[in-house]
Amino acid sequence: MKRQINLIITLTMLLSASLAIVSIFGAFVPETYEREVDSMAAQGVGQDMVNLFLVVPILVISSLYLLKQSKIAAFIHAGTVFYVLYSFVIYSLGIHFNSLFLLYCLTLGLSLYTFILSMYQLTGMNVMNWHDAKIPEKYMGTYLIFIAALFYALWLQEIIPAHLNNMIPKSVSDYNLLVNPVHVMDLSIVLPALVITAILLFKKQRLGYILTPILFVFIVILTIALAGMVLMLKVRGVSEDISLIFIFTILAIISMSFLINFLNKIRKRY
Repeated sequence: MKRQINLIITLTMLLSASLAIVSIFGAFVPETYEREVDSMAAQGVGQDMVNLFLVVPILVISSLYLLKQSKIAAFIHAGTVFYVLYSFVIYSLGIHFNSLFLLYCLTLGLSLYTFILSMYQLTGMNVMNWHDAKIPEKYMGTYLIFIAALFYALWLQEIIPAHLNNMIPKSVSDYNLLVNPVHVMDLSIVLPALVITAILLFKKQRLGYILTPILFVFIVILTIALAGMVLMLKVRGVSEDISLIFIFTILAIISMSFLINFLNKIRKRY
């Protein structure tokens, strides 16, 4: 196990460095998003800020606690890496070719293999015996399904009319994309994962107890990043509507509450 943890930490440090470089260029070098429409460029800068000042530190700190065999750090680390993996599928396929393309691919690859190794490590452990108190499976599972239903409704209300009218969805045409990679990732991977995890949690299956905190970490970071994107749209004068910031903030707070509730019931060491 020690060798595997050392490999995970090594990959995470490389991932943190790659993510930091990409985020610095995205946030502070205007030429990075010069081929993007104003809205996409603003959102990119907003997410890069969150990645640089929130995600990179979480990756580094959780890795240090992995060395101390912290169970809580294992979940936080895996959820954060999954967020980076999700994000950089979108960066790699949704951002027009620029000088950071190879770094996008590097960050995507590092996050993928780090996540695979982290999941392999977690699935080999008896997580059912990690908890000192009862987990509110029904409430957590119901919330995960609610999040899935919310985003299914959000995306399908755009996609289905486009299908029926033989048109391109607005989020695709506005950003000059082939398809919206967010739609692809959410509809194919993330939203089904939320539903499946909820079902596993309802049935008190071991995998459900592994995936639940990972997905809550992912949701917390993603909603903060989404709020950052909306805020940057306001800062850059692209949009005056900041109502979504409050929605994402509420989702982040609720998700954080569930996450803390789950993690507080875990014994501290492997």
